[in-house]
Amino acid sequence: MMKSKLNFVLGIALSLFVIVLIILLYLLSPVSSEDKDVSFIVTEGESLNEIAHNLKEEGLIKNEKFFVAYLVLKDAKEIYAARYDLNTNMKLSQVVDILKNGGHNADEISITFKEGLNMRQIAKLIEEETNNSYEEVLALNYNNAYLNELIGKYSFITKNIKNKDLYYPLEGYLFPDTYNFTSKSVSVKEIFNVMLDNFDKHIKKYEKSIKSSGYSVNQIVTMASIVELEGIDKNSRKDIAGVFYNRIDNKMSLGSDVTSYYGVKKDMTSDITQSELDDNNPYNTRLSSMAGKLPVGPICNPSEVSIEAALKPSKHDYLYFVADKNGKVYLTKNYETHNKVIADLKNKGLWFEW
Repeated sequence: MMKSKLNFVLGIALSLFVIVLIILLYLLSPVSSEDKDVSFIVTEGESLNEIAHNLKEEGLIKNEKFFVAYLVLKDAKEIYAARYDLNTNMKLSQVVDILKNGGHNADEISITFKEGLNMRQIAKLIEEETNNSYEEVLALNYNNAYLNELIGKYSFITKNIKNKDLYYPLEGYLFPDTYNFTSKSVSVKEIFNVMLDNFDKHIKKYEKSIKSSGYSVNQIVTMASIVELEGIDKNSRKDIAGVFYNRIDNKMSLGSDVTSYYGVKKDMTSDITQSELDDNNPYNTRLSSMAGKLPVGPICNPSEVSIEAALKPSKHDYLYFVADKNGKVYLTKNYETHNKVIADLKNKGLWFEW
């Protein structure tokens, strides 16, 4: 009799265990077999019960109370306000792991700074994408305390950035890339710092090459900034850099239009006038006084490709170049041939006109 009762109790217990196991496996399994992405937002101040309710509404969990209990079991009692990328075919454990590890800040912004932007263009972009003004961006360039801080922090930034002839001291060192920030309230200093850190990371690879080049970091970046705007790809920039170095060696002015534009703070969206070409400023390499010299500093923030071109230019004896409207570069050895190429391009309708 006793054995019969024991078997009955064991049978009940086993049945209950199987039932509980089935329920657990059900609650832990995906809500749906359908592969559907869900961008789930947790807002500031939401309780676990509110989060559980919203997850249930989105079809991401099967039971709210079980979800909260499972969170406690997994020591995930706090879920931060953010955006989480979830899917309806995720197991409960996967959903909880993502919530536990943190998601994307709902206020996060992404800004892409393209290669070749100058400081004014960067300031405009920051003004458009954040709560900072155009003037605030430019002003940080002249913040003496900030510049001193940078001189002590980065090997590539020297006292030269305090040269009064520089339009924007940090021009050239804000590395072009896509950056993520926590919100539009990010400060200009925070933006500059991550861009400078990125430049530091990239320029370290070229320390030996720069040292053996005979030029300073500032001069290499200046050359890179010019070939960035004069060329369209790796090969053309190397060829153009070769022309510029040849002209420096021959005590000739670089004669670069892009430096003339920068010198008069004009964007390259229209023709430049003769008076602007003749403007006496420390960036204008069309001046005879600039023979054998680079501008006082960079004219844009160049790509790594252009930095490489400045360090490893093509070896040739050309002194002139011109590009057609398709970006193809023509190299010549003397002024007469250079003018013939220009005339030929005009006749063929390949000359670039605004």
